[in-house]
Amino acid sequence: MSKPVFLIGYMGSGKSTAGRKLARMLGYAFEDTDELIAAMTGKTIEEIFDNEGEDAFRTLEHSVIRSLTGRVNTVIATGGGAPCYFDNLSLMLRSGITVYIKLNPVSIVKRLSQSKTNRPLIKKTGQDQLLPWVTQHLEQRALFYEKAHIIFKGESPDLNELAGMIKSYRP
Repeated sequence: MSKPVFLIGYMGSGKSTAGRKLARMLGYAFEDTDELIAAMTGKTIEEIFDNEGEDAFRTLEHSVIRSLTGRVNTVIATGGGAPCYFDNLSLMLRSGITVYIKLNPVSIVKRLSQSKTNRPLIKKTGQDQLLPWVTQHLEQRALFYEKAHIIFKGESPDLNELAGMIKSYRP
C-alpha cells in the first residue's frame, strides 16, 4: 500500500487530466477535490464562489483534503489554491507525496484561454490582463507549490517518467 499522491499546481496546469491518466498507470484510484466538493454540495464551484464566496469554498476544500489524507493508492487532483490555505499543504506533505505540476505563465494562459471550464478567479479578468494577472498570482502561490516533494515540468509531460518518480520516491 502506498500513500496518497497529491497533485498541486496552478489552475489549468493539467492536474485533473494528468491525475486520471497517472492513476490508471499506477493502478490507483483517482479523486478530484473540486468534483468531490461539487458532489457534496450539489453546486458547481462557480456557484459556490458566486453565492457563498471564496472563504466558504476554501473551508469546504480544506474539509475534503483532510478527509483524503488517510487514503492509500489514490491520486488526488487538488484545486489551484488548495496548498495556499489553512494547513492544507502541511497536511498533504505529511500524509502523502505531493507533486507540483509546474508550468510557466504563458503556457498557463494559453491553456486557460482554450479551457471550457469556468474559473471563478479569472472570470472578471480580460484576455489582455490575463498574462500579467496569472504571472503575479503564480509568483505568490509558487512559494507554496515549490515545497512539493516532486516538482514536475507540465509542458509536454511524460507521465511514465512521473509514475516512475512516484514509485521510487522515498522521503
